Amino acid sequence: MTTCPYCGDSVPDHRYGGHLERVHADELTAIDRRRVDLTEDGSNRRPLLLYAGAGIVLVLFVIGYAAVFLGPGTAASSAAIQPDPSAPIHEHGTLTVQYDETVVAFDDPELTERDNCFHFHDHDNGEIWHAHCADVSIEYALETLDMDVTAESATIDGQTFDEADGDTVSVTVNGEDVDPQEYILEGVESVDDATDGAGDHVEIVVTSGD
Repeated sequence: MTTCPYCGDSVPDHRYGGHLERVHADELTAIDRRRVDLTEDGSNRRPLLLYAGAGIVLVLFVIGYAAVFLGPGTAASSAAIQPDPSAPIHEHGTLTVQYDETVVAFDDPELTERDNCFHFHDHDNGEIWHAHCADVSIEYALETLDMDVTAESATIDGQTFDEADGDTVSVTVNGEDVDPQEYILEGVESVDDATDGAGDHVEIVVTSGD
């Protein structure tokens, strides 16, 4: 038991703090205020600490989210349609890019895991594209690979091709002609299914004019 110095009552030890807070909040000394976590106006400090802790957790979550979805490469795009990092997805498909006789190898370390919304992985030999944000256009996807492709022109590996100069540029998805600046990739969740041909197969074929 503890004898309360304010009222003289005998209070069980485990209830002493509650007794001070409930009965003597307005007359406590600074030491007793700290004992029961009271502020100068008599309000309890513990809820404030809980709110502060929750706020810190929220801030850390936002920072972590930004690190995952807004990392290097996602904010510098000039694509007509921008992906939406606030709408995460996980879809897969395949992509082939060929200019003249050269086929781009997406397992090249310089082309893997370059962007958070769209990328290739070396662990699957760069055979499957991975989209992690909604609204990834073909234009955006290729831009993350340092390729600039429209329906009439293409810049790949530093070489520029333009139909106005007699070159040909073909952009198809599952065999159908599309506008890379407008077409949004549609994939499947399973990597195995994508490997077997499910999801969008994007094919870019560029040929120099004679």
